[in-house]
Amino acid sequence: MIGSDKIFRMAGFYFSALSFLIILPIVLSYSLGYKIDYKAFKIYKTGIIYINSQPSGASVLVNGKLYKDPTPAQIEELKPGIYKIEVKREGFYAWEGELVVEPNMATRADKIVLFPVTREMKILGKLDVMDFMISDSNYLYYFTNSGLFRSATDGSGLKKISSYSAWPNKMNGKKFSPDGDKILYFNDNIVFVAYLTAEKNAAKEKYETRVEEVLKSPDSIIDAFWYYDSGYIIAVTDKDVKVIELRGGMIRNIASLYRFSSKPGSLYYDEKSDSLYFTDIKVDPGLESKRHLYRLDLRRTFFDSLRELLLNKETGVERSKK
Repeated sequence: MIGSDKIFRMAGFYFSALSFLIILPIVLSYSLGYKIDYKAFKIYKTGIIYINSQPSGASVLVNGKLYKDPTPAQIEELKPGIYKIEVKREGFYAWEGELVVEPNMATRADKIVLFPVTREMKILGKLDVMDFMISDSNYLYYFTNSGLFRSATDGSGLKKISSYSAWPNKMNGKKFSPDGDKILYFNDNIVFVAYLTAEKNAAKEKYETRVEEVLKSPDSIIDAFWYYDSGYIIAVTDKDVKVIELRGGMIRNIASLYRFSSKPGSLYYDEKSDSLYFTDIKVDPGLESKRHLYRLDLRRTFFDSLRELLLNKETGVERSKK
């Protein structure tokens, strides 16, 4: 009897030791991020996928199987590889994507935005609108056949600010002036300016916005830009670069700053430095023609020298009078 008890205890001890030796690597493997593939008899390191959505509470499907937790969800112990992820919530468009899981790494997809299937739509102003603009001061401007209207961006406070309605059928571009008091817009051959500061119309005895045609070009207008002080417009045609000087709504001067050898392939106006970038073909005698990138620095090289010249001229006139 005593011998059999001893045998049982010995067997229990060895069984426990053997079980410990078998289970310990498994426990350590899982704690260190490893997983055992018993079918392939392989040990591999796992990864994590973290998913969040806006709004949260969306269902997550991993390779077509529903994960237990909604977003935000952390899916652990994933074998390295590519996983098809679907994020779904009722009333919203589903999000789908493929995420790569790497060993001992966390793959994040935490900026998923789910857009609602139906969104609130509102008609603003209920006008027959030809075109519109939104200013930095959060005003909506409506170009209509019955005049120029303005409202808040939500459509409230709608007000007619001008009876002018001869808008071009096509506006190739439109921009607010830096001071916010004017709008330039243009079609293929004409540049217009709308002065948003209302002036009194003597014939109608009321204040309204004034609209002027400031440039009629025989050449096609590619683009137009405001100079920083809102008193000049830079117009680029397929033949040249023009500067238009505005004073009190009247055109004082139009000058051609540069003539292209060929139609510019692309151009960009930097409002911070008032520099015009464009491409033009330079023809060198005996050499192959090349399209170069040019930078026309308007603030420093043109207008500053022009102002200095005018200032010196005015000073000289004053001195001669004295």
